Amino acid sequence: MAIFNSILFHRARKSVGNVTLYALKEQNVVRAKGIYRRDRKSLAQLKQRARMKAVREVGSHFYHVLPQGFCCSSLKEGLNCFVKANVGKIFVDDELKVSYDLLKLEISGGTLMPPVLSAKLEAGENRVVFRWERQRLMPYAFGDDLLYGVVSRTEDRDGEVIPLGTRGASGELSWDLPAGWDVCDVVVHGFAMNSKGNRASVSVGLAVGDEV
Repeated sequence: MAIFNSILFHRARKSVGNVTLYALKEQNVVRAKGIYRRDRKSLAQLKQRARMKAVREVGSHFYHVLPQGFCCSSLKEGLNCFVKANVGKIFVDDELKVSYDLLKLEISGGTLMPPVLSAKLEAGENRVVFRWERQRLMPYAFGDDLLYGVVSRTEDRDGEVIPLGTRGASGELSWDLPAGWDVCDVVVHGFAMNSKGNRASVSVGLAVGDEV
């Protein structure tokens, strides 16, 4: 900062290049602007940025189930719940390559007990066969809890939520994939929800197409 007196620049208040002119207590003052340097992000910051970007992209493949699975009223809220539940399941190496296990992702969440549920992908029939067992009932597992299977395509944002049965009785259900779908391109999850539809369980990963 410098103080100067000049008839030409009397009461000057403006910026020229990296210099600012202004008046202070009846004196003219010139001050150089601070130089802004954008520091390179650390590796940890870059990895976290990649992780957050990836978890939102992965979440987009489960749009069809998120509001129901997390018992919320909007897709935006459901996606936020998905990000919170799964950001720690997204791994980024030092070369910023992203990896994750589709079957370990949580597409639902809540306090109910997860169901005893399995699924088998049958390539020849192009279908999914769900089987579930009656569970011992307890405060977070009720006989009238509804069980759902979720089939999601891994290449786009398409998928279906399939009502199966109740927790209080064993059962089996075969579900044919829609035309154009391939069992090699899907991942299957399941979860439970109470009869009022306002409480759910954490999802369980059941089958993935690339293992068929």
